[in-house]
Amino acid sequence: MFPWQELIRLAIGGVVAAYFEPIFWMIIALVTYQYWQLQKSQKRMFGVCGFSLTQQVTLAVMLGSIGGMLGSFLLTVVGINVDQLGLAYIWPVAILLMAVNMRFLCFAYAGGLVALSKALIGWPAVDVSQVLVLVAVLHITESILIAISGYYGSMPVILRRGNGQLVGAFNLQNFWPLPLLLMSAVALPESKVPAGVLPMPDWWPLLPINMSLPEGHTWMYAMIPVVAALGYTDIAVASSPKMRRRNSAFHLAIYSIILLALALLSIHYKWLQVVAAMVSFLGHEMLIQLDSRRELEGIPRYVPPTEGLMVLDTVIDTPGPKAGIKSGDILLTLHGMTINRRDQLAEAISLAPNEFVIQMVRDGQKMEKKVKFSKGQRMLGVILVPEGNELYYVELTEDKFWLWEKVKKKWRNK
Repeated sequence: MFPWQELIRLAIGGVVAAYFEPIFWMIIALVTYQYWQLQKSQKRMFGVCGFSLTQQVTLAVMLGSIGGMLGSFLLTVVGINVDQLGLAYIWPVAILLMAVNMRFLCFAYAGGLVALSKALIGWPAVDVSQVLVLVAVLHITESILIAISGYYGSMPVILRRGNGQLVGAFNLQNFWPLPLLLMSAVALPESKVPAGVLPMPDWWPLLPINMSLPEGHTWMYAMIPVVAALGYTDIAVASSPKMRRRNSAFHLAIYSIILLALALLSIHYKWLQVVAAMVSFLGHEMLIQLDSRRELEGIPRYVPPTEGLMVLDTVIDTPGPKAGIKSGDILLTLHGMTINRRDQLAEAISLAPNEFVIQMVRDGQKMEKKVKFSKGQRMLGVILVPEGNELYYVELTEDKFWLWEKVKKKWRNK
């Protein structure tokens, strides 16, 4: 019988142990710096910041710990052996790819290329199936973290589209420290196997150890704590941040499961190693290109309505969000005064009493929210969608896969 409970306890213990590793706190410092940079960017664009830095970092650590437990458990179930992953080959390739484009700093690309090289020319000394299973499990973990992150890590921006139109959008960025437990296979004499070793079923591990075993020895696995990091970057233009994350997570999960299945099948069908390796980086790139194109070419969600003012985002700990005002709401009146322009909203706030009612529309339904200002407070705490004359905005260039573009150009020239 498979020792599920014992492995779950090991995964939890590995996460707790990572808290005492200096590298874990170094990664947290990097995560904190990234969110601080995002906070500065939002203040520069809107004059206010919609999120708490402390809350963002705390959530990153909590969700990263959950991801670490899940990832450690999955890696143990399949039987990943760190000695056959060839990380000394994958990391240099990842760094070289990063010089081309920052998003290529991902094991889907570096791991896939290293695995493809091994499958085609027999170099470097890595186990193709092990490398690709690692890529798949990390992306399964990432897809779950993206799905459960919800609105967290969503920064409002003013985006200039290709046609010159300024629209509201959300820059979706998450960074998670990922404490993992990886296994290392050690050959021990059968007479020196220590007591209390966790018994495993005959079918385990799913990934065989492709190393020579000395006569009279048996394989034992030692658990090694490793601290990694995962990141997610996206943009929501035609959909809300939650919906965008949900779609991205779903598509990434499908890609990961397909890659995992191919990697496990390639243990028995060696010809699938080439297919699985190519799915690793080409499938990942296709996923990014299709999702990004669908989002950027869709109808923008955060644009001025024909009547009222649309809320792009809210500022934490202010009367607006405390009253229940959310992103996407359309404000119609404030204390009975019509608000179709920003100056009308400012005037209505200045004339309103400390307690007043805002009429608004949410998903086509009219509703009212009671807002209360504290003494001397005159800030509602909403960030409105751009009107089209803003001076500060971001502009995206279409990030195409250069090899695919070369192929298309050559085909057109024929």
